[in-house]
Amino acid sequence: MQAAAARLAYRPNPMARALRTRRVPTIAIVVHDVSDPYFAEIVRGATAAASSRGFLTVVCSSDRDPMTELRYVEMLCLSRVSGVIFAGGGLDEPHYRRRMSGYARSIAHYGGAIVALAPRSERWPAEVADNRNGARLVTEHLLGLGHGRIAMISGPATLRTSRERELGYLGAMKDAGAKPSTLRADFTIAGGGAAMARLLMGNAPTAVFVASDTMALGALSELQRRGIGVPGDVSLAGFDDIPGLEFVHPRLTTVHVPMAELGAAGVERLMRHLDGHGTNADTKLHPVELVIRESTGRPRAARAAV
Repeated sequence: MQAAAARLAYRPNPMARALRTRRVPTIAIVVHDVSDPYFAEIVRGATAAASSRGFLTVVCSSDRDPMTELRYVEMLCLSRVSGVIFAGGGLDEPHYRRRMSGYARSIAHYGGAIVALAPRSERWPAEVADNRNGARLVTEHLLGLGHGRIAMISGPATLRTSRERELGYLGAMKDAGAKPSTLRADFTIAGGGAAMARLLMGNAPTAVFVASDTMALGALSELQRRGIGVPGDVSLAGFDDIPGLEFVHPRLTTVHVPMAELGAAGVERLMRHLDGHGTNADTKLHPVELVIRESTGRPRAARAAV
């Protein structure tokens, strides 16, 4: 039977399967901002993996608004999509969590599946980058260069991804006996620039770790606008390793997250669930890697002492 199917190039008909399973052969990918290169890379990996299995993908961009995300998921439930992949981190807000739990039960009831690609409070199957360890790696790199005043520009407090990256930074700073300093921004270029401007108003740090490359680009622009050298005056590091950093000057030290691979892993995890295999709700951590480039160096005082 399998030999005949191979000879005839037979492929299962997703629409026929939909008639039997009560769900359509569509996978929705919910992102916080489709224009953010981080989410664009995840979508690229997920779309390729879904297409190879005969599934259509749709992308829902919430613009980081919880009510917009909830409306999307409600429509996806009514459309009976086969699965929903949440690329962004969960929001720690009671109304959001309560309504999202109801939609998740509805999706499970008709045989659909949910997979998360970022930290969430819900107990869903998850394929997640090792955010905490990545933040520790980049903070230890800055400490190893001789920096003592290392600030962190983090994301919104309601996002679990922000908190995980903060914990890595705080742990490394505590182990080194260094005093942490944390500001929050909104994971946008403008947010990163505004946060850097606030940092420079006081006792300016000699190094800044930014919780996303998108924000780091804004921070770098603000430093350059003020004539502050990177890394001569301030070392700067990001997180994610988004495409295009090779065209930024100086090239950004960052933590490489396998974004496209995460998207593909999310689809494969979802498919296993739909096929009745691997339905446990455990979280698989994907390793990250520190990528040292030109935007970090020893502090000026340490260089002068040599």
